[in-house]
Amino acid sequence: MNINKKRILVLFSINVFIIIHILLWYTYGFRKVGTFSLNGIVNLFGFGLLNSAAVFFIIVVAVTVFFGRVFCGWGCHFAFFQELALRALHKCGIRPSIIHSKANIIQYVFLLKTITAIFEFWHIYGFPQFHINIGDTQVITPDLPRSPVIIALFILFDAFLFVYLMGSRAFCRYVCPWAPLLALFENVSFWRIRKIRECTGCMSCTKNCTMGITVHEEIAQHSAVVSASCIRCLSCKGACQNGTLDYKFGINALSVTRTFRWLIPKVSNYNIYAELILIFCGIITAFYTQKYLGSFQTFLGAAWGLCFAVILLKILERKRITITETVLEKRSFPAVSLIVLSTLVWCWGTFAPHETRLLMRGNRFMDRMEYEKAIVTFTNAVNEYPSNKQIRSSLALAYKNAGNYEKAIIEYRTLLAEDPENAVLRNNLGTVYYRKGEYDAAIEEYKKAIVFDNGLTAAYGNIGLIFLEKGNIEEAVYYLENVFATEEEMYQYLLTYFGSKQGQI
Repeated sequence: MNINKKRILVLFSINVFIIIHILLWYTYGFRKVGTFSLNGIVNLFGFGLLNSAAVFFIIVVAVTVFFGRVFCGWGCHFAFFQELALRALHKCGIRPSIIHSKANIIQYVFLLKTITAIFEFWHIYGFPQFHINIGDTQVITPDLPRSPVIIALFILFDAFLFVYLMGSRAFCRYVCPWAPLLALFENVSFWRIRKIRECTGCMSCTKNCTMGITVHEEIAQHSAVVSASCIRCLSCKGACQNGTLDYKFGINALSVTRTFRWLIPKVSNYNIYAELILIFCGIITAFYTQKYLGSFQTFLGAAWGLCFAVILLKILERKRITITETVLEKRSFPAVSLIVLSTLVWCWGTFAPHETRLLMRGNRFMDRMEYEKAIVTFTNAVNEYPSNKQIRSSLALAYKNAGNYEKAIIEYRTLLAEDPENAVLRNNLGTVYYRKGEYDAAIEEYKKAIVFDNGLTAAYGNIGLIFLEKGNIEEAVYYLENVFATEEEMYQYLLTYFGSKQGQI
């Protein structure tokens, strides 16, 4: 079995493992270990949460430091679909050439968004307090595609069409936000493709490189592959009939003191204006895809935009419509300006408003049952945004959970003054009265809630519970009948209720 078949088998096995993990999580309820994802960087540094994703991120970084981007070549689940797409195209007699473009700056924009998200969490929740919960899946893309249509589109565009238009591993080279981050650690790795005997100059290594690296040139110049794009797929080693290359450890000036290399190619297949079209289409389409379909679909949107731009450029070339270069000197200025502007627009358009941050911070304290801190946060937010009903409602809930019923009543009364027919607010106010021991006032609010929303089951159940505690079983049954689907379920509830009270009677 050659090296490429071995890699395909490993990548396929990883996808099988992921499917098994999903089945265990959603079908059988085995939730001891959460998601494995490089998004663990957000969990680790944004929330101080060491979960399975954070551990996975640490392991991948550690492996990259010592062995290079082995994960990208042998461990990424999406690499399987790209390899499958390339093989399918080859079977059809199509051999897509690798397109080099500075449009891979989009990867850095995505990475910047991840980093800014970490700082935003700090601003919202404060500096993280580190804790361990391996089964917690917090901040691991809750909008993962569950629709078969979205999944099919993702594979179709980000794998098959993308590879067809821009060459093998197009997703890795243009869209993946983790490629620039891992490339940073790749620069210091000691294990890399090295020359162990003289080269015959057949260039098989370069022709078979899945990332489009000029392997023969790097071997001739450095006696090793030094490109940060190298994913250690070992295709070049397998293609070399002379046995010139090997994946080996080495300590020398090249691997210790050389300058850092980046993923942006020095030579591009396009001129500056075509590059601008690619960058613009990729970023703008990604932005609107995230806005309407969710953050995970950002990558799908970037692939859509880049595919559209490449098709557009091909149409213009066929019609012999050239994109005239009007600026002969300092041509990098418009590219840099567009990149900076697009990034700023992206960050500004997706940054949470200040009042939303305050609300999220207070809710975080509520989740931790730190009600006094939540009250302080919500109070400051109400003072700053007095018309925000959601914040005031959260403040009332915080007062209720903290046992400060008088202030909770004041907040709920303030909200009801502007929205007297809000059944949910009436029900919540009734619950405050119930906890305070004022049953008649609680029943009054619950009944008003039912008037405004006769389908509010919670209000019926709350009234029934109060009548049970008052010993009025007939009235209790009247309201509880609206809670349970059958009389049998209701009577079972009554038996359980009186069974728990028997010790007190």
